[in-house]
Amino acid sequence: MSGDSTVTERQLPGWRPLRGHSISFVYSFHMRIGNLEIESPVRLAPMAGLTNAPFRLLAQECGSALNTSEEIDAVGLLRQTDRTEQIAGFHPDEKPLAMQLLGNDAEMLSEAAEILQERGADIIDINMGCPMPKITKNGKGSALMRDVEATAKILRRIRQSCQVPLTIKIRGGWDKHHLNAVEVAQMAVSEGVDAITVHPRTRSQRFAGRAPWEIIGDVVEAVDVPVTGNGDVTSYGMAEQMMAETGCVSVMIGRGALGQPWVFNREYESWDADRQRSYREATIARHVELILKFFPDVPFGLLQVKRHLSYYTRGMATARDCRRTLFTECDTPEEAWSTFRRFWEAA
Repeated sequence: MSGDSTVTERQLPGWRPLRGHSISFVYSFHMRIGNLEIESPVRLAPMAGLTNAPFRLLAQECGSALNTSEEIDAVGLLRQTDRTEQIAGFHPDEKPLAMQLLGNDAEMLSEAAEILQERGADIIDINMGCPMPKITKNGKGSALMRDVEATAKILRRIRQSCQVPLTIKIRGGWDKHHLNAVEVAQMAVSEGVDAITVHPRTRSQRFAGRAPWEIIGDVVEAVDVPVTGNGDVTSYGMAEQMMAETGCVSVMIGRGALGQPWVFNREYESWDADRQRSYREATIARHVELILKFFPDVPFGLLQVKRHLSYYTRGMATARDCRRTLFTECDTPEEAWSTFRRFWEAA
């Protein structure tokens, strides 16, 4: 997929898709990460299995100024596995793009970073925040926060081979007894990291409970590189609130963008209900169009269409019935699209 946009498009009936960049911000924002200038404070967060090229490109069209790929396993990249190659694929229009690496071996991560740079990554981001047991049991993701000295050596080695900006995404700590985000952030800066994203929940919390934004503020005060906050943001207004409360310069939105990528559009919240609905319809149609363009393989493309359309049912009185019909009765993307539109228009 990388570097190739000549994919056959499937024409689906219904709403007219959103085309191109439709955002005209009424204020000026600039943030630098290394030599890159970022022009919006809101960004799409990486989510495994979800933030693939279609969703990233859609978020960009809605206003996300910098997207990050879902985690790319360094071992899989070096072995050129089919799944990893698919995850590492991107569209030429996705610029700038941060590509996130997952691993715990310094040499493998360094080599993988070189490969992604050669393919066009604008930023290399190291996953130090994934809390899932299947990841942490192998010493990857947020497990890297447990041994600060060993992780320093890993970052040092990656920095030596990384010619583009190097960033990390961390958590508040391993658990409530080991809240070491500040220590890890300071270490990372001393090893040459250019920016840090902080999700303040601990590894043990995963996604439960309130995200303690004050930890983001602690990191902001402790380092002199740009800090991006992440956690419990579901609107543009909440992103601005996080920046005001913590001092972070930008905000990553992950789960809050599922089913509502218009969260990246600063103007959306000021529109009347009719304009908002029209924009939502165009955005959803554009998402389906992009999925089928990038993933023409019916089983995988169909699964992606169903997954994302199910998120778009949020707030609908008939959401449960729509999701059940999508996953049990639809055998083609066209059937899924027709089903979704039928429930949406009746809502």
